[in-house]
Amino acid sequence: MMLSLLACTANGPVDEPAFVANATMDPLRLLTRASLDLRGVRPTEDEIRAIEDAPESVEDLIDRFLADPRFEDRMRDLFSEIYLTRADHWYVDGSSYGADSIPFAQSVGEEPLHLVARVAAEDLPWTDIVLADWTMANDQLAKGWPTDYPDGETGWRPVHYTDGRPAAGVLATNGMWWRYTTTASNANRGRANAVSRILLCNDYLVRPIFFEPDVDLLDAEAVSDAIRNNESCVNCHSSLDPLASYLFGFSADYYSATDAAAYHPEREHDYRDYTGVEPSYYGERGYTLTDLAHQIAADPRFPDCAVEQAWELLLRRDATEGDRDAMLRHREVFLASGLRFKALVRSIMDDERYRAADVDLEGGVPAKMVTPDLLATQIEDLTGFRWSYYGYDILRSDLYGLRTLAGGSDGLTVTSNATAPNTTVFLVQQRLAESAAAYAVDTEALLSPEERRLFTEIGFSEQADDPAIARQVQTLHRRIFGTTVALDGEEVAVGVTLWSSLYAVGGDTMLAWTGVLSALLRDPEILLY
Repeated sequence: MMLSLLACTANGPVDEPAFVANATMDPLRLLTRASLDLRGVRPTEDEIRAIEDAPESVEDLIDRFLADPRFEDRMRDLFSEIYLTRADHWYVDGSSYGADSIPFAQSVGEEPLHLVARVAAEDLPWTDIVLADWTMANDQLAKGWPTDYPDGETGWRPVHYTDGRPAAGVLATNGMWWRYTTTASNANRGRANAVSRILLCNDYLVRPIFFEPDVDLLDAEAVSDAIRNNESCVNCHSSLDPLASYLFGFSADYYSATDAAAYHPEREHDYRDYTGVEPSYYGERGYTLTDLAHQIAADPRFPDCAVEQAWELLLRRDATEGDRDAMLRHREVFLASGLRFKALVRSIMDDERYRAADVDLEGGVPAKMVTPDLLATQIEDLTGFRWSYYGYDILRSDLYGLRTLAGGSDGLTVTSNATAPNTTVFLVQQRLAESAAAYAVDTEALLSPEERRLFTEIGFSEQADDPAIARQVQTLHRRIFGTTVALDGEEVAVGVTLWSSLYAVGGDTMLAWTGVLSALLRDPEILLY
């Protein structure tokens, strides 16, 4: 849903929200939410101590999180829900370019996401996502795509295409148009809708359409005539088809490695043969993809859409009419910053709805469910375990993984993440917790206490009734959940009882600690934050 923020601004000054402020999160809980949202991990012991000593320091820590290198990864994961470019396989296999098939396939859809995330992380104007004359590539993509990627380098870095394609940010990336292909009859209309949905929050596919019953949809000539003359069709196609006409330079045989990798300026005017519609942007004439990029960047709906997307991604819910006043305030901050995305994120994180401690605040979200990406990164940070299978990341793949079963979207058939746990989410969490716990115990048993992430109070040689067991359970609660539980409290007692029960099975200390850690990692607080 696209809220008309510009129209509201024109009617006068933005009023303060109509709701009455309710209880907001305590600083430690806010710290955990902000850390997960901006870095993908839970707070460190030093950060927790800082909040306990000076609760107001949470604001400074949030600013530090915005500058953290992991912020870029979080933006990439968040915007994957908007761009929907992540896929497990493509028409062309990476081996056709001499690349490794699995890493190449996983890299294709990441290209536009890396570009968007870098604009956000480097605090560049948001318009750069469509105006940039550069893209992002790694050594796998560089083996097949025409870029100036440095020889002998590895990893993601800014590069330029060398095939003469227009400068247009994500609109000029192979990763975008490998995901959104077209057919001769579709004539780039699906691609045009992707541009409109992603950059303007205007999805033609959700508009109500009333077809005349006498139009034969199997007759190509009848359909072509209806697009030009039928009022129900013209309503959308009058703006969609001119937008699609900008994109014919990406017409390619996506089964051909050579054709699919290149931009084709010689095909830019093919719209004359397919639709006969000249390129234009809502009535404004244009000629090249760069013209389209500048038209989008100048459209007031472009910053409006960024505000709406940031709001929904950070609150994990759809924007509503009741959010209008708040979103207008954040829009003004965004505009005043020169369209810096970090300023927008910070403004939203200051909002009472983001910080709501209970459901009494209208629109507040006291508990948000993690995405599969966020589940993976926090578990990896706590335990060092990353779930993979023959090169496939289990929580980022569906071909050989569990992404949609974990509540995620695949960009093709499931286009939005789950907002509440279900049976398969709990099953995935259980298997992840068991595997991560076993890995952490096996790994840390070989390290000194000073080198460990979690098991700093024991030596893995404890016997029943050893007081170190209770201290270790207390420490695990502190590290995982950021809370201090009493040494003689219920939480510690339950953990000690579980440890003792498992130890009694076979006298295996490692097994006992694996079970305790697994149980903690299956806590609902891992999923809801």
